[in-house]
Parts: sequence; structure tokens; C-alpha cells
Amino acid sequence: MVANIQSAIAKLKHKDVRQRRRAVRILFDADAYESVEAFSPLLEDKDIWFRNKAIEAYRRWAPKHAPHLLEQLAQGGQLDGLRCVANVLESIQDSTQAARLSRLLLDCDDDVIVRRAVHQLISSNEASESELSAFQRSHDHAVRMYATEVSNDVGELLTSLNDSHPDVRRQAASSLFRIELDSEQNDALQYAIENDDALWKLAIPIALESHLPNLVELMRAKGNTQRKFLVEALKDAVDEADDSRLRTLIDGDCTSIVARWLVGRNDVKSDALRAEMLFLEHVDSIDKSRLLERLLHRQHEPEIQELASKLISESTDELVLSAAQNLYTA
Repeated sequence: MVANIQSAIAKLKHKDVRQRRRAVRILFDADAYESVEAFSPLLEDKDIWFRNKAIEAYRRWAPKHAPHLLEQLAQGGQLDGLRCVANVLESIQDSTQAARLSRLLLDCDDDVIVRRAVHQLISSNEASESELSAFQRSHDHAVRMYATEVSNDVGELLTSLNDSHPDVRRQAASSLFRIELDSEQNDALQYAIENDDALWKLAIPIALESHLPNLVELMRAKGNTQRKFLVEALKDAVDEADDSRLRTLIDGDCTSIVARWLVGRNDVKSDALRAEMLFLEHVDSIDKSRLLERLLHRQHEPEIQELASKLISESTDELVLSAAQNLYTA
């Protein structure tokens, strides 16, 4: 086998193209990583088949067995070679060497190559502060987003809240959520969220999940126009009707969202909260009526009859009275 491999390596320089092609196939079939450097001359071959095979050999074997060849490939400036290097950056075990290769790709005109290089530098913590700052000013939104994800510079992040691309704005807001902000900075973040639907839709699930103190303000900022989104976000975050977040929303006059969250729920805790909300004056009568209408399939239950009877005797709202009377069968 060793002799066959050595023979095939030697035939990569054979004048007969058929012999060279056969040698390439033998080396790939044998996974002959030791042959990778012998493919270097084929990078300049007139035949595109050989050039492609040389690139494939570098991609397969160079990251582990001959990483120095990748540096030569990156310095060569050929687009196919640069793409090969970009595609194997994550396979290089030496992070310093991977960073060196990544920096050789940063001036490439191909955005995909540059993105891979930037991502490698950032994900391996090899990017310098000056590089991160430069990435945040990149023309490519993906590069700006990568840099924004790891930035701790509050000033840069607040500036990124006004970025032209929504992905960068969302990432800036996400990064700011994990930083302790002063009052002025927090006001700037809150203002941006309330005036940018992309940021607002990002902030709502985070506020719900983290029990943030500005939850009510966020929920009320666009409550009428984004009610469906709010209800779905609440359903994703809250499972039980005695959850303190529901109480926070009720006290903060977000009862319509809670009422819609309750629709279709028939457990004991939900029944108790529903009954409470039906007697709260600041709950909209349409929401109350909807809650009652969704109980028609349970109208023969004693608890439901008792609830309907109490509403009939105590409510003065015509819409609620009508729904309660439809529910009451006694």
C-alpha cells in the first residue's frame, strides 16, 4: 500500500494526463493525507479538474496534517483557495494559527469568506478590541452582528440600536439586556424598544422569561396592535394561572392579554382566576363575554352554574348579563 501511494504521488507530475488522473483517484481512495503537499503544483494546473482536486486535498488533509499549506493558499489570493481556507477554519485545532489565517482573509471581496473569518476570530476570543470596533463599523450587517453579540461597550451597543439592519438592532438589544445599565442608558434602551417593532418583539419574551420590572410598560407599549403576539408570548412563558407574572399584568391593567391567555383553560387554578376577573370592574366587557362563551361546553357543571347565577345577580353590564344568561340553564 505504501509503495502504491508513493508511486501515485510521483505520478501527480506525469506528462500523461490519464496517469495523473488515476494517481489522484488512488490517493483519494486511500485517504493518503501524506500526499497533500504534493498537490500544491496542481493548484496552478490549466485543467480545472486538477485545480479542484488540489483544493479538495487541502480541505481534507491540510487542517490536521499540514496547516502551513493553508497559509500559503490564503496568501495566494485565488478565490477558490480563499474559500477553501475559510471553510476549514473551524477544523484547525491551534486557535492562534486559525486566527492568523482568518486575518489573511479579512481583506477579501467575498462577503461569505470575510464572515467566516470574522466569526472564527470572535468565537475563539482571538479578536482584539480594535478589530471588534472595526467589525461593528463593517458594511456587512452579518459582521456587525457578530461583533455586537460579544461587545460590552455600552456606547457602541446603544449606537447599534439605530443600525439599518434589524438583526443588528436585535443583537444590540440582546447584549444590552445582559449588562447593568445606568438610568440614562436604560431610558435610551427602553425608548428604542418602544419605537422599533423588531426590538420590541425581542424584548417581550425576554421580559417575561426574566420577570423584568418593565414588563407592564413593554406589554402596554403596543398592546392594541400586537395583541395576538402578546398572547402567544404569554402562553409560551406562563403555564400556571397562579403565576406571579399574570398578577403583575392584571395589576398593570393588561387584563385583556390575561383574559385571552385564559381562553380554553379548564384547570382549577384557571377557573379561580377566571372567576376573579369576571368580577373586576376594569376588565373589558368583551373579554368577560368571551370568557363566558368559552364555558358553554361546561354549563352543566355546578361550579359554572353558580358562577353564572352570581353574575346575573351582581353584574350591570348588558353584554356580560347576556352571556351569563346563555350559560345559566337552571
